[in-house]
Amino acid sequence: MNRRHLLAILIAAATASAANAQFRLPVIFPLHRSDAPPQAQPPGPIAQGNLVAAAGSDTVYFSANGAAIDATAAATLATQARWLLANPFATVRLEGHGGPNDSRDYALAIGDERAGAVRDFLVLQGVAPNRISVMSWGKERPGKVLIGQTLVAAGPRVVTIVVPPSAPVLMPPGPGR
Repeated sequence: MNRRHLLAILIAAATASAANAQFRLPVIFPLHRSDAPPQAQPPGPIAQGNLVAAAGSDTVYFSANGAAIDATAAATLATQARWLLANPFATVRLEGHGGPNDSRDYALAIGDERAGAVRDFLVLQGVAPNRISVMSWGKERPGKVLIGQTLVAAGPRVVTIVVPPSAPVLMPPGPGR
């Protein structure tokens, strides 16, 4: 048998097997008929307690003079980011705070820097930047944390506040106010 006959036999066998092969395509049934896509609506008021319940905390703490996010803060912020991604209609305000021993101007600047670092972290996790606003209270709102039976100053931190859709943005008092 020469090469021509062998090639003809192989082509005939391949053609016969292709003709006998059955191809099954998936059948897709539409669930509903609509010309326009459904409009997404917010599920109702999204409360601060929902964020705290999901993330464990709405506050991340910083070292006295730093704006770097440590491992504990990163874990809390990653959980907050997951909550924000699961609640696409929620918007938040990040409120940066300075330490009690900072000067007023330094506390405002470092509070803004800390809130910016938190915003950048959340954006890197996939949260849209237009859902996040940033402000600094400096040391105007000293927080307190209950440890056991003792109230202790909260210190340098950023608090994530869930903003209602029509809530006004509160501004801290400026230098001349």
